[in-house]
Amino acid sequence: MGTLKRLDAKSIDLYMVHWPITKVGMAHFATEGESKRIDYSKSDSDKIKEVPPTTKAFQDLMQLQKEGLIKHIGVSNFGVIQLKEALATGVKIAVNQVAYNLLFRAVEYEVLPFCKKHNIQVLCYSPLMQGLLTGRYKSTEDVPPYRARTRHYDSRKNKLSRHGENGSEELLFKTVGKISAIAAKHGHTMVELALSWPLKQPGVSCVIAGATKESQVDSNAAASVVKISEDVIKELTESTEDLKEALGSNIDMYQGLVNGVQTSRCC
Repeated sequence: MGTLKRLDAKSIDLYMVHWPITKVGMAHFATEGESKRIDYSKSDSDKIKEVPPTTKAFQDLMQLQKEGLIKHIGVSNFGVIQLKEALATGVKIAVNQVAYNLLFRAVEYEVLPFCKKHNIQVLCYSPLMQGLLTGRYKSTEDVPPYRARTRHYDSRKNKLSRHGENGSEELLFKTVGKISAIAAKHGHTMVELALSWPLKQPGVSCVIAGATKESQVDSNAAASVVKISEDVIKELTESTEDLKEALGSNIDMYQGLVNGVQTSRCC
């Protein structure tokens, strides 16, 4: 009710569970209220003393939906196991918001097919892969440490990383080079290709592109309506296949396996 009052609204169109309801998932946000500076190298899972059942969360959301306070229920970063747990309550999940772009295609292994099968629309965040798909960065050394925290990069080189993996830095920038070459060959910008490619994937309903400047908002909007041929889309897919295989099916960009288990519980 507090949220509705602050929004001056009678109902919320889409209410989303932002991260899998696990100890590690909840720990992503454990330090936010304590300090202005978040230590990204720690998951702070020890601070989470109790994890509420996934089923209880969705039962509560369905009750709010029944009362007309929310219209649709969605999730973010959910893997197949937690999607199944949620659906077992009888909830209708409208969307699953996941990281999905030319340089991070982990959802294609399990999550995207599952969502398509169960009519769950996919929202893609980070379509520009934190600036990599704008052509801004030419090497790992150009990338600011706070952006080089994903599983693409060697965790040993960056004290802000916590995934503990060796990364695929050489392959990453080789792939960026391929995409840049494809853009130049066909007379497109990298941004145009980066925003168009996920929208061409079955099951994807929209992309969420970030911007820090008004000019970037304008360029993102313009890029989203540029027509890209199916041949170019196919070429982009083939050019990023090696990186997809190298990073595997873990849909969490920031966290590696914990005791051999994917924290996003993909499969």
